[in-house]
Amino acid sequence: MMQKIKLYLCPKFNFLSKRQFSQEILAKLVEKTNQLYVLPSLTECYTTITSFDLWMNKGAHDVFALVLNFLGSNWQPKYIIVGLFEATNISRHLLVRNLIDLLDKFGLKKKSLHM
Repeated sequence: MMQKIKLYLCPKFNFLSKRQFSQEILAKLVEKTNQLYVLPSLTECYTTITSFDLWMNKGAHDVFALVLNFLGSNWQPKYIIVGLFEATNISRHLLVRNLIDLLDKFGLKKKSLHM
């Protein structure tokens, strides 16, 4: 129904489906963000404290964010979000598995104080 309305209002544009958007566009966006912002920020990180943010949504799934807190090279407190995942009936074991995978991905397993 929504696709028909979009096509009627904007016949020149081709709108991606949710699946196409999440598989094609978001994957590229995450990779680019990691290269441009996350990895350069982590070069001055020697020890981190991990924490979680939970963003709740009425109509859709809640989202967990893995946040790394650390002191930068000039002793200023910094934080960076290194991973997001949906909290769809997420269990403690799955949460720990996601945490370990993300810390391994960025080489932070030995630098993290909360494991």
